Amino acid sequence: MARLLALDIGTKRTGVAYLDDAVGVPLPLDTLQHRSTAALVAQLEQLIRARSIDQLIIGLPLLPSGEEGSQARLVRSVAAEIGSLGLPILLKDERYTTPRGPQSDPDAIAALNLLSTVIPKHQEDC
Repeated sequence: MARLLALDIGTKRTGVAYLDDAVGVPLPLDTLQHRSTAALVAQLEQLIRARSIDQLIIGLPLLPSGEEGSQARLVRSVAAEIGSLGLPILLKDERYTTPRGPQSDPDAIAALNLLSTVIPKHQEDC
């Protein structure tokens, strides 16, 4: 059984969602506050250990045209740093995963929506 962590990376906040195949239901976890990539990586390292994560899903914020803009390049750079933690990383198109309207934690919900897009494919591969 795999444990997945989805990330909606921003410059100051990163939404986090979690899926344990044994349970089968993705859950929004939290929004991590960070001032630097190093601070984010340190927080993720603790979370990965605590939850025994097997794989990371990172949202890639493509432009509506499907091309990569400055935010996607930033996320790729951060993903490369997160790669130092040694887990497999899947970069996934996150267009249209950000919730509309009031939410208690929109960043974590965006990560949850991202994770929900990979569950059917992940379950086929198991």
